[in-house]
Amino acid sequence: MATLVHTQEVTFLRWPVQSNERDQLREAGLPCLLVLEGQTAPPNDISPTEDWVRPPVARLDLAARVHTLQQRTGTDFMPALDPTGVLYYGGQSVPMSEAQSEMMRCFLADFGHLVRRDTLKEALGRINHETVTSNAIDLHIMRLRQRLDGVRLGLRTVWGRGYILETAG
Repeated sequence: MATLVHTQEVTFLRWPVQSNERDQLREAGLPCLLVLEGQTAPPNDISPTEDWVRPPVARLDLAARVHTLQQRTGTDFMPALDPTGVLYYGGQSVPMSEAQSEMMRCFLADFGHLVRRDTLKEALGRINHETVTSNAIDLHIMRLRQRLDGVRLGLRTVWGRGYILETAG
């Protein structure tokens, strides 16, 4: 397997050889610079946490791409949940339980927008394989709010509808 090259928190991947590693980095929301091999076309689904270059690339151009990725994935961008259930945001991290991770996936899929209580019930039901009550949702939200304090994120209640994950003020 090819090795990953890290520089200043940005991972360099050879494209398309290391496409599996790219998928893992994307899922975790970690910055990645794809180095295109030969005449390979860049992927058409570049995310905000990614960029690409074709060698040879000037050192100043490479530094600019790395700097841009660092800014995009910095404290003012998006929280990321890694596959092990650790939430990263603002240079901080906090471990999540299985239920909290499942709920966070809902919030991160539409960061800054309303996530309905029914969506959270369905997500929790997938891991518990049973019907989730409103009281259970309330309890999980309370515990999730406590966890989010460690990474300067908060959940705003939208009365009768659901919650919005946002940066804490």
